[in-house]
Amino acid sequence: MGPWTLLLLHLPLVVSMLPAPTNVSIVSFNLEHTLTWLPGPGTPDNTYFTVQSLRKNSWQLVKGCARLKTSQSCDLTNTFKDSFYHYKARVQAITTTQKSNWSLSTLFYPLTDTLLGPPVVSVSGCGNCLLLQVTPPTSRGLQRSLSPTQLLYRQFTCKVRRTRDGSQFSMWVTSTEKTMIGYLEPGAEYCVTVTPSTSFNPHSVPSEPHCAFTSPTAANTVPVVLSVLCAFSLLVVLLCGIVVYSGRLLCMHKPLPKTLVLLALYSTAQQNLIGKLNTAGVENSAYVRTPSILLENDSW
Repeated sequence: MGPWTLLLLHLPLVVSMLPAPTNVSIVSFNLEHTLTWLPGPGTPDNTYFTVQSLRKNSWQLVKGCARLKTSQSCDLTNTFKDSFYHYKARVQAITTTQKSNWSLSTLFYPLTDTLLGPPVVSVSGCGNCLLLQVTPPTSRGLQRSLSPTQLLYRQFTCKVRRTRDGSQFSMWVTSTEKTMIGYLEPGAEYCVTVTPSTSFNPHSVPSEPHCAFTSPTAANTVPVVLSVLCAFSLLVVLLCGIVVYSGRLLCMHKPLPKTLVLLALYSTAQQNLIGKLNTAGVENSAYVRTPSILLENDSW
């Protein structure tokens, strides 16, 4: 056996020395499936990866996953179309001169292994009750014609919690129609958390708490009443001041009665006459008395 023959025999061993990918797993959320992996220790930077899936007992290349870089993953949503079937996938590292061994994923069942995301929740008050509306989330996997959305999002577990004291209870909701949660405290706030629940898939994510009051809270009218009373009191005081001030002005401009005017004129004339008599002296006094005597004589 020549040296070239020995080299050819050892060539496959050299080619398979490229480290195989590790941690191969299928991650699924709402029936959107992704194959992920990690490069093997010592994998060169120029390595790319190819992915195949097992369908009908044969391995077939996954479209769009022939030359993936180290940081990329492989989308298997369109490959695993039948949610009631089981699948497998494998990945291989390749360079221009080397190939690794295939690294396989575990057997994957879309219907039971996918993680169910939180539903869309709407809550509103109705007096002493709440109206709950639950609808499935939207995703590319759930919108496919072969997707069993009605099976995955047909039943829900609802936790109802009163905000005031934290008391809570749980109930089942079996449809996506509006559901009335009754016998609640009027005017109280309740928060509802909804989780998908199925007998064949234990993997689910609850929704965020959605809170609402059973009925509108009574408005605090005390500040409003006090404000109105204060404004009314100020208005009354202002009107009283205006009335008093206006009355005083009217009194100042009102003309005096005629009798008072004549008395005033008479008083003024008398004062003027007395002043003249005081300045005239004795002559004026005799002059005044003489007419008085004459008047008396005439009267006789």
